[in-house]
Amino acid sequence: MNLKRIHVAFLSPYRSLVRDEGSAVVEFATLAIPLFLPIMIYLGAIHHNATISSDLGSLARQSARAFITSPTEGFEDARMQTVLELFRRKILEPAGISGIPTISITCSASPCLTPDSKVRVQVTLVEPENSFSGIFRFLSRPARVLSATNTQIVDAWR
Repeated sequence: MNLKRIHVAFLSPYRSLVRDEGSAVVEFATLAIPLFLPIMIYLGAIHHNATISSDLGSLARQSARAFITSPTEGFEDARMQTVLELFRRKILEPAGISGIPTISITCSASPCLTPDSKVRVQVTLVEPENSFSGIFRFLSRPARVLSATNTQIVDAWR
């Protein structure tokens, strides 16, 4: 009887090491986290692209509105530059984008602010190449050109 008690006392620490309580947490951490990391990086890239596209569409719309609501022909450029500067300061800089969008305007009539004429504004942003090396090279991407377009009609009762 005494020998059995010594044998149980000897195996007691070993049994605590081989219990499988908590092994699910360890398996989850070793298997799931490496699988979720690429998914999270991919979703982050999709979110970044969608945000930039949405912001460029908003810039095109706001630029077109600033252009067609200008009181006279001489104020369009100043109003467009103000919209572009606000966009750069409030949207691009916090997102870490250093490029400045270019704005091109196409009018269906001359002069542009003729009543019922269409004004088309195209905004183009060139994102520079983003290159990484080593194990993070999968995050690299080439330079790309993003653009958005908006068309507004000048008020008929101008």
